[in-house]
Amino acid sequence: MIFTSFEFVLFFALVLAGRSLCRSLPAEKWFLLVASYVFYMSWSVPFGLLILATSLVDYGVGLGLNGIVDQRKRKLLLTISLVANLGVLAFFKYTNFLLANVESVATMFGLHLARWHYDIILPAGISFFTFQSMSYTISVYRRQIEPCRSLRDFLLFVAFFPQLLAGPIVRAADLLPQIYRRVRANIYEIESGLAQFAVGAVKKIVISDQIAPNVDLIFNAPGNYDGFTLFQGVLGYAVQIYCDFSGYSDMAIGCARIMGFHFPENFQMPYSAASITEFWQRWHISLSSWFRDYLYIPLGGNRKGETRTYVNLLVTMLLCGLWHGASWNFVLWGGLHGVSLAIHRIWKHWNPLGSLMKQPAFRFFWTPFAHLLTLGIVLVGWVLFRAQNWPLAVQYLSRMLSWSHEGVHLVSPYILPAVTAVFITHLLVQKDRNWSLEIPKRATHIRIGFYSALVLLICLLGVTDSVPFIYFQF
Repeated sequence: MIFTSFEFVLFFALVLAGRSLCRSLPAEKWFLLVASYVFYMSWSVPFGLLILATSLVDYGVGLGLNGIVDQRKRKLLLTISLVANLGVLAFFKYTNFLLANVESVATMFGLHLARWHYDIILPAGISFFTFQSMSYTISVYRRQIEPCRSLRDFLLFVAFFPQLLAGPIVRAADLLPQIYRRVRANIYEIESGLAQFAVGAVKKIVISDQIAPNVDLIFNAPGNYDGFTLFQGVLGYAVQIYCDFSGYSDMAIGCARIMGFHFPENFQMPYSAASITEFWQRWHISLSSWFRDYLYIPLGGNRKGETRTYVNLLVTMLLCGLWHGASWNFVLWGGLHGVSLAIHRIWKHWNPLGSLMKQPAFRFFWTPFAHLLTLGIVLVGWVLFRAQNWPLAVQYLSRMLSWSHEGVHLVSPYILPAVTAVFITHLLVQKDRNWSLEIPKRATHIRIGFYSALVLLICLLGVTDSVPFIYFQF
């Protein structure tokens, strides 16, 4: 059951109707909890039990942390939570990756081990709900929030269906207070929520799903295409993953707002960034802030000298890459961004162009260059992220960067218009602007025109088949 399916529209309508019939706050919470588990178990019933089990562990740890003063015992409880969550994540996501690498190392030393591989099904959204639950226990351990006393409320916090499968990762300090009280949306929030859901649907089924077949065609056989086509392919993937993932976030935020809940924004025009640091401040904001607060800062952040800061940046981004998938491609993708972040920090401290930046003529040329350089790093990273394996990634990059004239020359009627549309939007729209919040405040004729355009785009250009979101695999 995905957001762009008729099944979800029916499900959400029933949730809204059923919630309105609940006469008390406890009844409403039980109803939302059951609805959230039904939503998740439409993918797999056994994995619903997995979420329940990990949630029970973290709920118990949270209560224990509040009642224990001894710091060693508190650390032990936190360790239990981290081991439970990371252990579940490691088993389902990294078991076969680890076994394959052990076999490769053994082969290097002349040992021939039996090939071990288990048919492990990855639970949908496991990377998201484990991180969300861990953020709760860490925050309770740090005494930043009070533990949740109600098991029902905590289970609902972890499993709340709009953001369960692919975020945004909502902190306990933000979501639990909304669960504790009976929130209701006003007319403005309902309209803005519907608008944001529709914008997300356009991103997903009009742009991302339309260009996906052509992008897959190019990435599946990079040796068959010339440099122009490969460059077109990586531009297409950059647009595809942005519209797919930000589209999900928009729809999740929109659904929540229609019910009166408020989630943080997860994307803010990331391809308009003028540095790789700014890119990560605008791309998957809830994840980048999670890694900053729960990994980078505990490692020392920028408090232990510049060399240690660069190491912390690299370690954080390597683990961010591994979080995305059990493949060396993802680790290298994270490493590329970690090195780039470190180099950008060195550049800012060195500041060799400080005097020149005061001159408008120099800034006129430097600013576009900074944008292009940032985009170039991001695009190279997307090749590592999307390629099926390391050899294909190397082949793709070598043929694209050398601008090979050998192979099929393809001009996609889907990729180029989509890239143009996203580029113009990033170029013309203010970076922190959210149309979904602005349009309901405009005159009636503007609102009618905007909503009519969204509906027409979905009806005329939208893909009719329900395609899973890319980040469901993470």
